[in-house]
Amino acid sequence: MKKISVMLILLIAAVACGGSHATTMCMSSDTTAIILDPDIEGDNYTQSALTGGTGTWSTTFSYGTVSGIATCNTTSGSFGVAYPQYDFDQGVTGQYCWCKMLRPARSAWVYNNDRGSASDCGTYCAYDCGYNVRYSVGFRRGVFGSAGN
Repeated sequence: MKKISVMLILLIAAVACGGSHATTMCMSSDTTAIILDPDIEGDNYTQSALTGGTGTWSTTFSYGTVSGIATCNTTSGSFGVAYPQYDFDQGVTGQYCWCKMLRPARSAWVYNNDRGSASDCGTYCAYDCGYNVRYSVGFRRGVFGSAGN
């Protein structure tokens, strides 16, 4: 009887605790951890037009500001998909808009859109990056999910 009650208690504990998961992190005392949650929409965004092949963008979230660069290139891709294999030369211009997060962590280049012309891309690419990081959960998944690449 004693074996059965101990096994029953262990079974109940296993079922009750089976769905819980925890993560333990160790950090030095001067470190801040920020969880980049793609399901949280941004509050505001800013951008600059491209000069010298790159522009800047930033998006403010409840947990802090995410910022990065934008560039136009001759290489196309799929919206919101990160391409860690690409390391674009910012001197190249083209109609395809690409975004990269620099803070709080570096991401891979993530494809944004086809602006139709190099001129339009240069004018609107950084705007598109800030806008999509703020409003598009699919785009945030590509940017945030590639952090560290």
